[in-house]
Amino acid sequence: MSAIATNQFIAVQRPIAYVAVATTAETAFHAPTHAVEVIPPADNVQGLRITKAYALTRAAPGALIHCQLYGRAGSTDTLIDSATLANTAPSASAAGAKAVFDASEEDPLFLPPGVGLAFAIGGAVANGVVCRVSGGAYDPLP
Repeated sequence: MSAIATNQFIAVQRPIAYVAVATTAETAFHAPTHAVEVIPPADNVQGLRITKAYALTRAAPGALIHCQLYGRAGSTDTLIDSATLANTAPSASAAGAKAVFDASEEDPLFLPPGVGLAFAIGGAVANGVVCRVSGGAYDPLP
């Protein structure tokens, strides 16, 4: 890892995509205990630019599910976004329910260096809810 010099140009250099599955309900939004790690803080060396993030159910949730994204720095998780997942069972003939978080090309979610990303759901789902995030990693130019 090289140090960043003053006035050094840094651009998104490497595409990233991460996936995690949550199954246990999280209801303590200020200090979550059931959030699963999507992006380990150690994987974020120079900063990340998240342009797509969504949650997708792998089974009928039984109710609306509140999905949460947390910035993770050390032992502290901070709620940074949430979305609602519809109560729709996936099937062979219809797309499963998807909860889309606000990250986009026009308004990306920036994670500073050393900050990871965690995901949690507001209700237990037996087969889990998948969270997928993608975007780019900032790496200094040589």
